[in-house]
Amino acid sequence: MAEGDARADRYSLADALPIDLADLDPGTNVLVSGPPMSGKRQLVFDLLAPESVPADPIVVMTTDDPASRIQTGFEERGVRFDPTTFRVVDATGAPGDADPAVHRVSSPADLTGMGVAFTQAVDEMGTPDRLRLGFVSISTLLQYVDAERAFSFLHVLSRRTSAAGYLGVYSIDPTTHEERFVNVVTSIFDAAVEIREQDGDRELRVRGVSNVAPEWTPFPY
Repeated sequence: MAEGDARADRYSLADALPIDLADLDPGTNVLVSGPPMSGKRQLVFDLLAPESVPADPIVVMTTDDPASRIQTGFEERGVRFDPTTFRVVDATGAPGDADPAVHRVSSPADLTGMGVAFTQAVDEMGTPDRLRLGFVSISTLLQYVDAERAFSFLHVLSRRTSAAGYLGVYSIDPTTHEERFVNVVTSIFDAAVEIREQDGDRELRVRGVSNVAPEWTPFPY
């Protein structure tokens, strides 16, 4: 494949990150890590639907925000809630009306149901060549299942995403877990975007991406 074609296949990030990182390879899985109210949820959405970039098909798997809130968050970014290009796997257990774009799972504890719903969502979208998967959030998932089951589920899901050439973007709050566990979870992913608060200011760094130095950079959110 020519270099220009290879670049065209990459997933554009536009200006979602305050660093010189314009795109990511197909099959990349990214973990966005940050404390509460740090802007990580908005960043996940920005990576799934960057401004000024033609929208790829999107599937969002959620264990904390119900489908209605996910829908609102993307509509604010100009993304149309269309079942042919946008699906939500809602594992919050929240009630809701029947919607062809929403696949409801009774609880985050139902990992099998979540996996089946993701497969169904992709199949009903026509198994697109490109897709951005969002998962919010790993920390909520761990309130319902033990670490071993969660790790196994995330490992399988991320490998499926990678094999299909999709882009996966997951979020976690590291302040609610032991550092050792966060390190183990991070090892599943190809890259990590870390957010911290330092002297009242937010900073961000990216680890695991070639040619990008893992240096802390002011984060505007």
